[in-house]
Amino acid sequence: MTDSQMLTDLLGLPNVTAVSYQLATAERIEVHIESNLDAAVCPVCQQVSTQIHDRAEPQMLRDLPIWDRQCWLRYAPRRFTCATCQGTFVERVAWREPGFAHMLRYAQHIYERTRHQDIAQIAQAEGLSQDTVRSIFERWAKKRSRSGATRL
Repeated sequence: MTDSQMLTDLLGLPNVTAVSYQLATAERIEVHIESNLDAAVCPVCQQVSTQIHDRAEPQMLRDLPIWDRQCWLRYAPRRFTCATCQGTFVERVAWREPGFAHMLRYAQHIYERTRHQDIAQIAQAEGLSQDTVRSIFERWAKKRSRSGATRL
């Protein structure tokens, strides 16, 4: 098994391939990932497009730790051209919320930690600002209240 295959399996993200990785520091690993889907759905007309227009600038997304290191995923979303409405759009993926520099599962992890730890402790341990931790908590608490989930 190659390193890329092992990292792909370890990440466990649907329709994603780990292309390469780099130990950026003793505390941080960066993994370059790519979507391996052949198509995306146009958000305007809901038609499937297979025509890739280009790639957006790579983004660094915080993920759950790997091997006791902070894990950052380098991801360049693809832009597709819709043959039906002629517009271009960025692919949407299930594991990330547009506009945030972290993975959904990482945000959920931070939210769950707020149930047992102080925001300041989490911020210090994760290398985040208290505002970031508080923002994640508030966003996820709002999601849970809308879905009818209750906090234990």
